[in-house]
Amino acid sequence: MEKDNNEINNNPDRKKRVRRKLRWGRLLFLLLLIGVVGTGLFWSTVWVYNTFINPPHVQVTAADDTIRNDQKLNERINILLLGIDDGDSEAAESEPKRTDAIILLSFDPQNNKVSVLSVPRDTKVILPGHKDPEKINAAYAYGGAVMAKQTVANLLRVPIHYYALANWRGFIDVVNLIGGVDIYVDRDMYYEDPYADLVIDIKHGYQHMDGETAGKYVRFRKDELGDIGRVQRQQKFLKAAAEQMFSVQNVTKISSLLATLDKYVETDLNTLTMLKAANSFKLFGDDKLRSCMLYGNFSDEDGGSYWKSTPKDVNKSLDELGIPYIKDEEDNSAEEEAESGPIEHLQPKDRDELQKEADATKNKENN
Repeated sequence: MEKDNNEINNNPDRKKRVRRKLRWGRLLFLLLLIGVVGTGLFWSTVWVYNTFINPPHVQVTAADDTIRNDQKLNERINILLLGIDDGDSEAAESEPKRTDAIILLSFDPQNNKVSVLSVPRDTKVILPGHKDPEKINAAYAYGGAVMAKQTVANLLRVPIHYYALANWRGFIDVVNLIGGVDIYVDRDMYYEDPYADLVIDIKHGYQHMDGETAGKYVRFRKDELGDIGRVQRQQKFLKAAAEQMFSVQNVTKISSLLATLDKYVETDLNTLTMLKAANSFKLFGDDKLRSCMLYGNFSDEDGGSYWKSTPKDVNKSLDELGIPYIKDEEDNSAEEEAESGPIEHLQPKDRDELQKEADATKNKENN
């Protein structure tokens, strides 16, 4: 070994070859390292650009071009939230499902305000391309998210920018992940369906609900209000869950929440828009979050039982939530020609006010 070293030291040409060989090895390693790092930086830059600087464009869904292109209407982020209850559906596994929950989430990123409008699934509408009336929950079954977005956009006359489709399994997992939700149950809730292996038994009073119990609470509809009562409970639970989700103790669970949502939620939302929406949600207080159900009345006509909302009902709902919209001229004339009838709203905070208005109008006409 000592002899070999002496030969290398005594032989300048061989020493030069050894050094050259070592230098070429280091250079090759350096080039490979630069290539890997450069490639990583390139694709990271592309991801940041596509996600935050120039996210993929999603076509705005609206009743007409006036609404689609209106700058004021599009300052907000309107997301159509659709919920599918596979366990509560009579459709086969391969058949398209009707939506069990239809909610418009309207975010105002500039003022950090959130408006939540629940649309009863029995709301009477004319689906795009159809002639006969249908319940609005059939839109997704007939035409997927595209038809659902278009149907709600036509009904409300506001732009729909994105959609999110979730199933109740994801809902249950999210509730469990955030540690459950505290909520006041205003009456005993009991329902049993042995064919579906379902038992709902929730007692009156304050409850700390895990995911399974919460799923039963928001789906229960076996009371005198039926689906309307369920919509009201969904609204109540959504606010309680949002307060819990963005509490300090759940900040560390954001990555797990996103992973769960990615598993159970289908959406065309991009990451930047999600962050904007989440920022609005986490900063809300009592004056930052508004919610209501689409105004209307029960209606038995055209061979079915519907929730019927007139243009006046729709406009009142949007006005109450502070969601800007464009009133159609036909809506104005229809409201002027409509005959006054009994007012029966199911949202407690407005019932007295509406009755007073109706009584005042009646007294004025009689005088």
